[in-house]
Amino acid sequence: MNRLVGVFLFTLFSYLLWLYLASNHSTPDDWWTVKYIRETHTEDNDIKVIPHHFSTSSIKVLIGSGVFILLGTLLSIFVREKTKN
Repeated sequence: MNRLVGVFLFTLFSYLLWLYLASNHSTPDDWWTVKYIRETHTEDNDIKVIPHHFSTSSIKVLIGSGVFILLGTLLSIFVREKTKN
């Protein structure tokens, strides 16, 4: 049981660390970031990028959350199988 708690805590803190780094210490060019650049469209359909205006993408946060839930589930299954033997 202690190993399952350890897997849960490891997964939780890894997720929180990823979320903090991906939202605060990354650029939109990084593959692991959750930021996207806000754009505006002018009247003649030109795209104008507003500098230093980044938003957090809720889709990327949901995908990342799903990945960490899957990772935690797989690790807990592996730990359970290891303790049964």
